[in-house]
Amino acid sequence: MSEVRALSADEWRRLRLARMAAVEAMPYFARALFALSPVAAPGLGTFAVSRDWRLYVDPEMLGTAQGWSIPACGAVLCHEVGHVLREHGPRGDAVDAPVDRTMWNVAADAEINDDLIAAGVGLPEGAVTPGGIGCEDGRAAETYYRHLVPPGSPRPDADDGEGCGCGSGAGDAPVPGELPAEADLGSGTGLSEAAADLVRTAVARAVQQHASGAGRGSTPAGLTRWAAEHLAPAVVPWPKVLRAAVRRAVEDQAGQVHHSWRRPNRRAPSGLLLPTLRAPKIAVDLIIDTSASMGAEDLAAALSETRAVLRRCTGASVRVLCCDAQASAARPVRSIRDVQLLGGGGTDMRVGIDAALAARPAANVLVRFTDGGTPWHKRRLPVPLIVALIGDHAVDTAPWWAKTVRVTPAAVAA
Repeated sequence: MSEVRALSADEWRRLRLARMAAVEAMPYFARALFALSPVAAPGLGTFAVSRDWRLYVDPEMLGTAQGWSIPACGAVLCHEVGHVLREHGPRGDAVDAPVDRTMWNVAADAEINDDLIAAGVGLPEGAVTPGGIGCEDGRAAETYYRHLVPPGSPRPDADDGEGCGCGSGAGDAPVPGELPAEADLGSGTGLSEAAADLVRTAVARAVQQHASGAGRGSTPAGLTRWAAEHLAPAVVPWPKVLRAAVRRAVEDQAGQVHHSWRRPNRRAPSGLLLPTLRAPKIAVDLIIDTSASMGAEDLAAALSETRAVLRRCTGASVRVLCCDAQASAARPVRSIRDVQLLGGGGTDMRVGIDAALAARPAANVLVRFTDGGTPWHKRRLPVPLIVALIGDHAVDTAPWWAKTVRVTPAAVAA
């Protein structure tokens, strides 16, 4: 293999065509595809990725008669992106000591390729599939690895194995002459772990948006599960988080004052007319999802948390709206006995949020109890939004700017 170098102008042209083919096949991968830093690796015989998101391309395989067609190159790009998105490098380190790098790469390929096939991506001939190694689709790479290398099997030496497979980003051996992360051959440096995690989060949100929108039913199940796991909220005591978020929003507003000339300031020096200071009225709106997908236990949990918010927001005005595909009017409540649950139809919480924003006086914070699976506003709201996901079946599709907490079964029982 020759020394790693920068791509030539013609190689860049062919790579751009392959990248656009990949984006057309899997549009939710666009952010990751453009985050890779491509370099040429003549004689490699394939494409590979490093852990710092550098893409190594053999020019002879890039859209040539001797290599892969442009659509096939796009499929291989999607495959390589899958390795760094699913962190196959670090995951391979945790499997065994020493790990059989070649077999781990095969297992990682199988985890990726069943999703690519489900998405209709045309992989090159000879691509690894779960069925090809005697396993079922939809399993994790660790499961495939245990099938290929059962516990107790002799482990290879660290230097054993031929080639580099898909590179260190797939958990295999590094590409010969792999560049350090800070090196730049004109296509950018490698990504830091923090930058890579931001890309993964953006792709995970794009996958969920595609799965819940125009791509409903066409998004591979494995990718959907990966996105849900990556975006899952941290396991924290949700009552503490919920009440703290409400308290912060309320206290931020309660600390503000307005000047009013309706009544003169009685503490003003003689002969001076000064305004009085008037604290604003704090309003907290609770939006309860009453669609058909919310079961009796889910509604009971929502009422329980409504009671908790009522107790937390002493001195504030609390209103409750019920919403399925339509929203009820915002009704002031002082105790849980004042809450009436109405609904039972479809789910569109945007209607409830719009009704809360239109109510007067305007709310200072919105708290929404839901099991997810609903459209969201595309832009940040003018007030803080707290989303409490209720139930084991809750789907987290909340926008990034919302504060999300998950009502766990243990918390409900408590």
